[in-house]
Parts: sequence; structure tokens; C-alpha cells
Amino acid sequence: MASAIAAIEANGSAIDDVARNCGQVAVGCSDAAGYIAGVSDRIGKHLEMLAELERVTATLEADQRRVADSTDEARLLSEQARHKLDRGAELINASVGDFGGLTDLVSRLGEHMTSFAAAMEQVQRVSAGIDAIARKTNMLALNATIEAERAGDAGRTFAVVASEVKKLAQETRSATDEIATTMASLTREAGMVISEINDGVEKSHAAQKGFATINETVRAVAEIVGQVDEQTDGIARSTGMIHVSVARVQEGLSSFAGDARDNGDQLVSAHDRLNRLELLSNDMLDRLAHSGVRIADTAFVEMSLAAMEEVRAIVDAALGDGSLNARDAFDTDYVPVAGSDPQQFENRFNGFADRYIQPILDRIARTDDRILGVACTDINAYLPTHMSSTSQPQRRGDPAWNALHCRNKRIFMDDATERAIRYEGDFMLVTYRQDLGQGRYRAVKSVFVPLWFDGRRWGNFELAYAD
Repeated sequence: MASAIAAIEANGSAIDDVARNCGQVAVGCSDAAGYIAGVSDRIGKHLEMLAELERVTATLEADQRRVADSTDEARLLSEQARHKLDRGAELINASVGDFGGLTDLVSRLGEHMTSFAAAMEQVQRVSAGIDAIARKTNMLALNATIEAERAGDAGRTFAVVASEVKKLAQETRSATDEIATTMASLTREAGMVISEINDGVEKSHAAQKGFATINETVRAVAEIVGQVDEQTDGIARSTGMIHVSVARVQEGLSSFAGDARDNGDQLVSAHDRLNRLELLSNDMLDRLAHSGVRIADTAFVEMSLAAMEEVRAIVDAALGDGSLNARDAFDTDYVPVAGSDPQQFENRFNGFADRYIQPILDRIARTDDRILGVACTDINAYLPTHMSSTSQPQRRGDPAWNALHCRNKRIFMDDATERAIRYEGDFMLVTYRQDLGQGRYRAVKSVFVPLWFDGRRWGNFELAYAD
């Protein structure tokens, strides 16, 4: 008999060790899966960054091609501009030469007109001398006529000669007067022509200077265009080098992205395998807990079953006496709490849960130091209340603190909770990673007990503890 008892105790101890090992395997799988999930998420973000880099390099490649096209066009335009400027400079030089010859011609014409004016002045002086001689001749003819009159018939011949001389003198004066008038008019016209010619010569010289300036400007512009052409050629060579570098970067990014995607796929596969191993370990742990043999987790299972009954009794009694109606107890109209971070929600069951259920949760949490949390979650993983220590008012601007101390009125739908909601047995024992917010987790064991109010499935009673 003693040996049988010893064998039973040994088997019980072995089963307890198996259960503990199953729990540790499940915790390890959960932790490893969580780590792989984190790495997978980071790889996913890196892949998004790589995709963005690939888009950037593709855009850069397209921009580089446009720059290359624009550079080629700029080189062609600058070369055409340089040829046109060279041709323009040749035409300007030819025009300057022709204009210089015209200016010289005008200058020589001005000189001839000046000589012509001097000749006309000489003619005027000669005409004045002739006029003076004609006057004197006229006086002599007058005197001869008088003397012929005195001489009578003897001076008649002399009188005829005197008359002809007088007539000649008068015609000479008339001619000299006409010559003087004509010469005066010619002198005025010549003066005006000379003035205009001189003005034209001055303007021609100014124009020659302007042409020289234009020619120098065209030459300078041609030099600048030549420099631009050289710079454009350098840009074209640099653009070609950039094109090669961008192509290499694209090739490297594509190769790296392919490797990263392969690694991500392998991590997803490893994560799925660990999840299956975790489910298998949790299934073994749950079967051992249901085997009837006491294991280290049995006390927490019994505690959870008793607490569930206590919560159900309080709610059923309130529903029975009318102090709580079913619509409030099963309310799923979650109203977001403005400004909460992490997001909290309110519903019509909060007040009752805080008043009657929270004291039960607090009392159970104090029974064992290994207990991490006690809560009731509805079928949508909503927590209408929580322990007092984790139902604190949120601090504005401190989401990390809020995630730890304000877990009430929140929704936590993780894999373990989702399985527990679908579970229809008396209880479910699992090990999983609890989300603490801000990318932090902890491995815990939880007992989920289905919670029914007035014969209707409301959710689960959950007790989480450290192994």
C-alpha cells in the first residue's frame, strides 16, 4: 500500500514536472514568437523603407534621365548659339567695315564740299572785282559821252563807242549781280550741306564706336556661351557617372530587398511554427490541468472557478432584483473617452462593475504575490473594470504610465483572449505574452473561465499569474 502511494505521489510529481515544463515551453515559444514577431515587424518596416528607397532611386533615375536629356538639349542649343554668334560677329565685322568705308566717303565728300565752298568764295571775290571794273568803266563811258557831246560832229564816233562801252559796263554789272546772287545762294546751300555732312560724319564715328562695342559684346557673349558649352559637357559627363551609380544603387537595393523579403518570409514561417508549438504546449498544459492530478497551477484554477461563481452570483442577483438590467450588463456600445492615450471606452456597465466586481478582483489579487492581474472581459475583450491598482486616472501626455496603471475600460483582443472567447469548457489554462504597451511584453500564465449572466455568455473571468 505504501509503495502504491509512493508511486502515485511519484507520478503526480512527474505530471507536475511535465505540466511545469509544458508551461515553460509554452512561455519560451510565446516569448520567442513575440521576439520573431518584433523582428518581422522591423523587417516589414525596413522593407517599406527599402520600397521607398527604390521609389526614390527610380525617381532619381527618371530625374537623371530628364537632366541628361536637358543637358544634351542645352549642349545643342549652346552650340547652335555659339555658331550663330560667330556668324553674327562676322556679319557685324563686315558691316563695320562697310560702314567705315561709307564714313570715309562722307568725310572725303565733306572735304570736297569745303574746297568747293572756298572756290565759291574766290569766285565771289573775282565777281566783286569785275563789278568794281564795270563801275569804273561805266564812269569812263559817262565821261566819254559828255566829251563827245562837247566835240559835236567830230566826237560822234567816239560817242557811239562810249555808248557801247556804257552798255557793256551795265551788262557786266548785271551779270556780276546775278553771279553774286547765285554765288550767295550756292554758298548758303554749300554751308548747309557741309554742316549736315559734318554732323553725319560725327554720327558715323559714334556709330562706329557703337558697332565696336556691339562687336566686343558679341565676342564676350560668344566666350560665355563657349564656357557654358564646356560646363554643359562636364555636367553631361557627371550625369553619366551619376546614372551608373544610381543603377548600381538600384541593383544593390533590389538584391538587398529580395534577401530581406526572403528573411521576412522565413521569419513568418518560423513564427507560425512557434505558434503551433505554443498551441501544442498550451494544449498539453491544459489537458494536464484537466487530468484530475494536482499540479502547481491547480490552486489558481480553483481560485478562478470560485471567483467566477462569486461574480456571476452578484450579477445574476442584480439582474433578478432589477437593480441592473440586461441591456446595461451586455452593453457593447463603447464610447471613446476623449483625450485618452491609450484609448479607453465607456459603456453602461462601468458603474456597476466598479462598485461590485472591482472589490472581488482586488481581494483575489492580494491572496498570492504571484498574481499579476485579475479581470473580467466581455465577448469583445472589453474590460469594464479592473483592479484598483490598474484603474488609475490617466496622466495626460504619459502613455507609457497609462498603459501599466490604466488598463480598465480598454479592449485587449490578443490570440489567447480570442481562443478563450471561443472556448466552451469549464476553464482554459494558457501561457502567452501579455501586451504592456509601448512595445513591451511579459510572459504570463492565465486561467480563463467562461462567465455567464442569467444563462447568457457574457465573456470570461481571467486570472493572470507568474510561473
